[in-house]
Amino acid sequence: MMSQPGPPVPDLTDLWLSERPKSAPDPGTLHLWSVDLDRSGFRHYLSQDELTRASRFSLDTPKSRFIAGRSALRSILGHYLATPPLSVRLKYGEHGKPELADQASDIHFNLAHSGHLAILAVSCDCPVGVDVERIRSRKYMLGISRRMFSREEYQRLASLPDGDQIAQFCLLWTRLEARQKCLGTGLFTPTLASDDSMPCWENFIPEPGFCGAISMQKEIPKTENWTGFKFQ
Repeated sequence: MMSQPGPPVPDLTDLWLSERPKSAPDPGTLHLWSVDLDRSGFRHYLSQDELTRASRFSLDTPKSRFIAGRSALRSILGHYLATPPLSVRLKYGEHGKPELADQASDIHFNLAHSGHLAILAVSCDCPVGVDVERIRSRKYMLGISRRMFSREEYQRLASLPDGDQIAQFCLLWTRLEARQKCLGTGLFTPTLASDDSMPCWENFIPEPGFCGAISMQKEIPKTENWTGFKFQ
């Protein structure tokens, strides 16, 4: 018997604003930024370690997208902190999650990208994780699902028609990635958190052909308290 469909997924496609916010998000709210990594005209705001990382890319498109993503991240954080982008100092956790290093700020953020699209989540409540994926078929999808998802999630996925499996797999995968990024752990790193203390999550649609997920270590704000901005 086919599983019942899940709750509706918020669609942010037409909700991205072009103006910048006047301040960091208030408690109980969330800012999401959409960044087109292929848009020309990005200024480069990279630290020396980021320039080194960029130099390691052998292909032009991934390199330019990395530079665009890091430039956008520094520009947006600089806007919140009222400081030049290159003055934004970052530190990195054990598994590479960036955080603000020394600014007296409650700003938590996380960046994800897939293809040309990057999504930056910003909260002043608690650590946040975000993931975004282009909806497409993957090799060994059910095998990956059996290994990475819960038994209930796998069984529901396997019961769906082939066409629906792709979208559902992407929803489940982004939830998993966002949760691990919220915790600051690697995807394959076991966590000691109990089910009750695991981060919350919610899926969303950033633009046609993509899905995303937000994860936070407390209750996620209702979607009417999300504000979407388009980085220009």
